[in-house]
Amino acid sequence: MIVIRTLNVNDEDAIRNLFAQCFGKELSHEEWSWKYKNAPWGSVAVIAEDDGSIVAHYGGLRMNFCFQGKTFDVFQPCDVMTRPNFRARIFSRRGAMVRAGEYFYEANRMDFAFGFPSERHCILGTKQLGYTKHDYVTVLNKQVSRSIHIRNPWLRIELGWASIEETEIDRLWQEVRDIQGLTIEKNSRYIFWRYKHNPVKRYEPVMVRERYKGRLKAFAVFSDHDDQLSVLDFFCSDSLNIKVLLRLFERIACKRGSRQIKLWANPHEAVFRQLLDYGFIREKGIPYIFKIKNHDLDQGFLLENYYHRMGDYDAS
Repeated sequence: MIVIRTLNVNDEDAIRNLFAQCFGKELSHEEWSWKYKNAPWGSVAVIAEDDGSIVAHYGGLRMNFCFQGKTFDVFQPCDVMTRPNFRARIFSRRGAMVRAGEYFYEANRMDFAFGFPSERHCILGTKQLGYTKHDYVTVLNKQVSRSIHIRNPWLRIELGWASIEETEIDRLWQEVRDIQGLTIEKNSRYIFWRYKHNPVKRYEPVMVRERYKGRLKAFAVFSDHDDQLSVLDFFCSDSLNIKVLLRLFERIACKRGSRQIKLWANPHEAVFRQLLDYGFIREKGIPYIFKIKNHDLDQGFLLENYYHRMGDYDAS
């Protein structure tokens, strides 16, 4: 008999074992704690048990979103998984996964949820759990062609977590948050959790400051691997020419030996045209979906305004 219930701390070992069965890799204690104990706005998970054994798990990271002065309660589903010998029944009528997902959305107050499932699971989720029809992330790529020198006597560049204070991120974010579209509340609490304290991957911040006053004008996070510089996030003061930041990305990429720069952007962002003008090439990325609970929202609004530049999705 299938029993649906919420996760408790005593389930950690069973969940980590289920993760290994489903994905063929380890979910460490540190990563589990990072997601389910230390997330800035909290996390929840619903499990399905069969005769006392956990056979399905539907987790979610709670997030605060903002848009033009308004705030939204949002979830990003994570670690959605079913034991291999139950997979034929994942999306069967009222199967374990469907029941866990239904419980998840009924039990948690939210305006909407968003996620990046495979295309197959997008389609199944639309049929069984009421996801919106999926769309695709827009990926922007640029080949690194040369070393670029940034000569501006009024600015200075710094790298590394030791060079940035939480209060500086918060001040800059408050300055720019209402011109960012529909986005996660990217305060220092979120930024440090998501990137600095991530137990799985290594990220580096880069800052642009006024040379003499030291005031933060731009903040970005990147990683470099496999000849690619991935820009996971950035935001900057409206008074800073975005080309300064783009030239900085190219300079870092060249110094790290990266051959291309990659980032995600919504085509409706004001910066999107500037990225194309700078030489970025638009490509089709992975699918993404929404689950809308606030009836004042619709898919058109979310697709147009959701700025999905928020990491490399290893949290999902």
